[in-house]
Amino acid sequence: MAVTDPPADPQEWTDEQWLDWLAEGDAESAAATGDEPPSPSPRRERGAVATVMGAAMIGMAEAIYGPRDEAAEVVQASGGPPDDDWLDLTLDPDHPEDSVAVVRPDRRPDADGSGP
Repeated sequence: MAVTDPPADPQEWTDEQWLDWLAEGDAESAAATGDEPPSPSPRRERGAVATVMGAAMIGMAEAIYGPRDEAAEVVQASGGPPDDDWLDLTLDPDHPEDSVAVVRPDRRPDADGSGP
């Protein structure tokens, strides 16, 4: 059994064709060394391996280049806050766990925005 060569453009093959090609190579390698060929694993296990490999690659990139800074998006809006008499929000930026939100359902506008 000979392993077929992959196409020049990787997009020409489907995922199933790539998985078959990998399995064929594993079987040929096992036959050459006299080992038992690996049993095909479910796609779910291949996904777990890919997840672990991806996490390792991200960790390696962070170790080499340092952690990525996630940019926060801040938008300034003109005008005052909307009429939200039904919601009292007190934020504590130093201790977010101490922030408080009080909802007054009896003052909440209807879904169509017609008011209480």
